[in-house]
Amino acid sequence: RDREGVIALDPWDIRELKNSLNYSFNGLLERGLVELSVTDGVVLPGLGVRSEMDECVFLDENGRCSVHSARPGICRMFPLARLYHEDGSFSYFIQEGECSKPTGVKIKISKWLGYKDIRAYEAFVRRYHDALRDLRKKQETLPVEERSALQRSFLEYWFVSGDCFS
Repeated sequence: RDREGVIALDPWDIRELKNSLNYSFNGLLERGLVELSVTDGVVLPGLGVRSEMDECVFLDENGRCSVHSARPGICRMFPLARLYHEDGSFSYFIQEGECSKPTGVKIKISKWLGYKDIRAYEAFVRRYHDALRDLRKKQETLPVEERSALQRSFLEYWFVSGDCFS
């Protein structure tokens, strides 16, 4: 609730939502569950929003996540965040003051995120992050009409076709 900006989704998130809800990428878009918006100069999918309440479309009447088992990585991580390093690695850190409930419990990040194969997930996320960074760099040198074509092919490969998982 009371979101500040778009909550971006990565291809892993989209795949989980498609499998859980049995919709195609276009089906998620048509139902308003996912929305396309410009994020740092690139058209990317984000969580749908109920604009009248500025809340995630997946919150039920009790304010609980209705797709909890397929929730996006950003939701799984909260209140953690990722810091990407130049050497290809990344680390996690706690966003102080973001979560109103004190936990005081130590838990491994792999367990917190709840993915069966954390290494595969993290490797995929890093590959996507690098491809997104490269897209942003490449489009800086292109005319506007070529940027659009490049972004469409990026969306097709990473979100629509599922080829990125092959």
